[in-house]
Parts: sequence; C-alpha cells; structure tokens
Amino acid sequence: MLIGDLSQIGAIEDRIADLAQVPARTARNVAERLHHEMQEEFDRGEDPYGNPWEPLAESTVDRGRSAPPLTDTGAMRFSLEVKPLRGAGVGITIDHPALPHQTGWAGPRSDGPARPILPQGSKLPGAWEDILDEEIEREFRRSA
Repeated sequence: MLIGDLSQIGAIEDRIADLAQVPARTARNVAERLHHEMQEEFDRGEDPYGNPWEPLAESTVDRGRSAPPLTDTGAMRFSLEVKPLRGAGVGITIDHPALPHQTGWAGPRSDGPARPILPQGSKLPGAWEDILDEEIEREFRRSA
C-alpha cells in the first residue's frame, strides 16, 4: 500500500525526462562551439593544441599564396562539418582531402609538412576539453 503525497510524481517524471535530454542538448551545443573553435584554428593557422602550423614554403609564397596555410581556397575549412550525433556525441567530417595535411606527405613530385586539423592521440586539446566541460555543466545546471 502506498501512502504519502503522490501529487509530485508528475513533476518527478518531467525532471527525469528533462535529464534524459541532457546528452543530446550538450552534443548540440558542443558541436556548434567546436565548429567555431576549429574555424578560429584555421584563422590562426594553428593545430587544435595551439601549435602553429608549419609556414608556407617560400616557393608557395612566390606563387602568390599567403598565410595562414590551408586557407587559400577555403575548400577545406568550408567542407568542415561538426554535427551532434543521435542521442549523444559529436561527429567531425572534412570532405576535402585533409589526410595529407593531417600527417604530412612525401612523394616523387612534392612533399609537405603535417598541419594537423584534428587532435592526435588520446589527449583532447585544452580548448576542446573546456568546451565539453562548460557545456556539460551548463546543461546539468539548466536541468536542476
């Protein structure tokens, strides 16, 4: 037999339903902020950890290109998509062939230095961690 004030059960159900939406809301906010952060990295000519990309070769500058690297046509930066995944998580895609720039390349006709666009290894960049921490906390506080 239940006894007590059962009038608050609806409010509890609403709270639980709202808390269940925290991961999706957080992912949406994180995706938006990470996209902005990555665009700023292109503007600064830096990898996600704040390290400057290798400067353009003198021969490249002589052909009329200017710093920062990877920004002359905009093809790579504007193909960047950062989207929330269903439920929770964030997906990052770059349609333009970014792999050679991420790792560097060597070939018979030319070579180029690594200019990483995405984090490397298991350690997230500090700015990315800050975005995650801030958005998780904000969404939990919003639900409180």
